[in-house]
Amino acid sequence: MKKKFPIYLILLLILVGSCITPITNFDQVASQSFLSVEASLTDQAGPHKVRLYMSSDKLTGSYFTPITKAKVYFLDEKGVREDLTESSSSKGTYLTSLTYTGRIGGSYTLNIETVDGKKYKSVAETMKPVAEIENLITRFEIADNYAKGDPRRAGFNIYLDFQDPATSGDNYQWSWKHYQRANICETCVGGTYNFFTNTCVQPRIPTDQTLNYKCDGDCWDITFSTDLNILSDAYLNGQRITGKSVARVPFDGISPYYLQFEQRAITANSYNYYQSLKAQTQNNGTLFDVPAETRFSFNIKSITNPEEKILGIFDVYSVRKKIFYIDRSASNTQGELPITKSMQGDIFTCPIGLVGCKELVQCFDGLYRTPFKPTGWKD
Repeated sequence: MKKKFPIYLILLLILVGSCITPITNFDQVASQSFLSVEASLTDQAGPHKVRLYMSSDKLTGSYFTPITKAKVYFLDEKGVREDLTESSSSKGTYLTSLTYTGRIGGSYTLNIETVDGKKYKSVAETMKPVAEIENLITRFEIADNYAKGDPRRAGFNIYLDFQDPATSGDNYQWSWKHYQRANICETCVGGTYNFFTNTCVQPRIPTDQTLNYKCDGDCWDITFSTDLNILSDAYLNGQRITGKSVARVPFDGISPYYLQFEQRAITANSYNYYQSLKAQTQNNGTLFDVPAETRFSFNIKSITNPEEKILGIFDVYSVRKKIFYIDRSASNTQGELPITKSMQGDIFTCPIGLVGCKELVQCFDGLYRTPFKPTGWKD
């Protein structure tokens, strides 16, 4: 498997909202559809991904049209080209080879050509080195302004220490990814699972039944951080940063909480892009309220039509990762109780004697689920 806090998760959340649109003859006009780009290149092993799609042109829609059969490639300052191949399982997603990695100090451009001849190119982005993670501290904390039973009340905050290098212009981003065992791989509300199309189908006569289908083997659900946590060293250059709040994870169980934590050195364009999103969410309340002009790319332009506006960002960054477990046992939670979610509906089982019936659903590798064991996982 996430992808990127990844940008693809931020864009997924913010693009489902709609722009402010005019009213003509008392009918609200649908919003414009834009080319949307989710692209990242890091100093870690590949494959690195570029996702291309057209944003929804419906006021309340969240449907994105993938852009297929495009030519997509990275080009570095030495002229070395890496062509990306479209994924066979995810339309509009383009992948590098497994061995391709970004190089600290290297400069990279993203190049796109669609089947209808439209060309796009990013500015050259240089990968900067990232500071080492010196120390991570986890602390259970209670937000007293929320009542007991509110999931926002109790959680585990993570604080970080690191040394900012003497060079100016360093920008940071922090994100995390959580994996947990998945027993249920599909839930069908009012219908049943079709094992040929791998989708839930509705009967001609709807029911109020909810059926849960177990996974056919090892499977993990994936949760991402959703906060925009960034920092510029403009006023901190060369200082040692201590006690920086970088994450908060929920108290939704007592089992150890697996966490993949990342500290990234992002470019100035990426920092400015995320900062504009962060400022708008603070002003308006949620990512859904971010105006469209805030989401337009800082570093990707159209060559064929300079007036065209593009959504998204080309992220180039180096990263330091730390994998650890958070102890959520009662001895560390000050008498608070976890806010757990119960499963709705029934587990599907085949009727006795029904030949060819299947009960177990395949665990498909995707944004929110994977059959591949996470690095450092402890059973």
